Amino acid sequence: MFRSEGRMTMRKFTLFMSALVLVTVAQVSNAQTKIKIATLVPQNSSWAATFRDGSREIDERTEGRVILRFYWGGAQGNEKKILQKMKIGQLHGGTFSPTDFQGPYPDVNIYGLPFFFANYDEVGYVRERMDANLQAGFSDLGYETFGFAGGGFAYILSNEPVASHADLIGKKVWLPQGDLISYEAMKSLQLSPVPLPLTDVLTGLQTGLIDIVAIPPIVALALQWHTKVKYVTRIPVLYSIGFMAIDQRALKKIGAADRQILTEVLTRIYANFDAESESEAQAATAALLNVGVEEVELLSGEFGKIRGEMDATNKMMAEKGMFSLELLVEMEGHLAAFRSGQSTGQEPSSEPTGGAK
Repeated sequence: MFRSEGRMTMRKFTLFMSALVLVTVAQVSNAQTKIKIATLVPQNSSWAATFRDGSREIDERTEGRVILRFYWGGAQGNEKKILQKMKIGQLHGGTFSPTDFQGPYPDVNIYGLPFFFANYDEVGYVRERMDANLQAGFSDLGYETFGFAGGGFAYILSNEPVASHADLIGKKVWLPQGDLISYEAMKSLQLSPVPLPLTDVLTGLQTGLIDIVAIPPIVALALQWHTKVKYVTRIPVLYSIGFMAIDQRALKKIGAADRQILTEVLTRIYANFDAESESEAQAATAALLNVGVEEVELLSGEFGKIRGEMDATNKMMAEKGMFSLELLVEMEGHLAAFRSGQSTGQEPSSEPTGGAK
């Protein structure tokens, strides 16, 4: 009898524990997870509107279990501060440019080598072959990314006409703080780099602290830098990309199905940003000219001349460990294949094409 009662007691205990586990699992699966994401993107921008739409979609499709909360316009500080806050868990994600990862992941800066690409066709050919491997590198750092969005080419904005390399020599050029690659490149081209935070550039242009900025037109318009310059030279100084990174520790708190929804939505958003980047860059350039900034034509052959001078600098930077030499050789190989006509059946131009390209 005692054995029978013992068996009954154990059976009730087992049933109780099983029920408790089921209730706990149900509570966890229905728990709300907030992903806090900081960005410099202005709250009233089209990018912000797209992020809000995506956040609503994730909220609806996960039935409120996953909420993205955005902090707009640098409310949480610059990218360096955002990364610091992510490390201690105050934030879970942010939007970044490659220079923000110069220390932990220098290879992601490879697309932004100054005067490397001549046009969007070259960029597209190389990115088709290299994006996936570059994106995978973030996993080793503990981040999830959702694709790269092209930001267009940076052009030269100045208060004196720039039509050749000779016009650049000795000029004070702004660089983002921490952009070591562009710093070395500008020094090799005999310019005077002036690293400044974004917030100081407008004043720097006004006071003469800097003579030149190289920035995509869409950014120049957004930050009002075009109000302090007179000329634009549509030489593709460098190709810019942006991306979102979210700490994998935060994502692990989300169920597999909900995490798949989040990944699907954010990947689609970044794919759309990327697909629209060239047309948006062209529209921004036209807007720049419409508000009175005067275009300066680059002298024939100047881009090829500058790019030729950069070859040795690029190799030197790779050998110093600023990015992978193997990766540089791979990218040069893809570009050589494209220029030789293997991808198009004809010899592509090595000069900038169509101005905005």
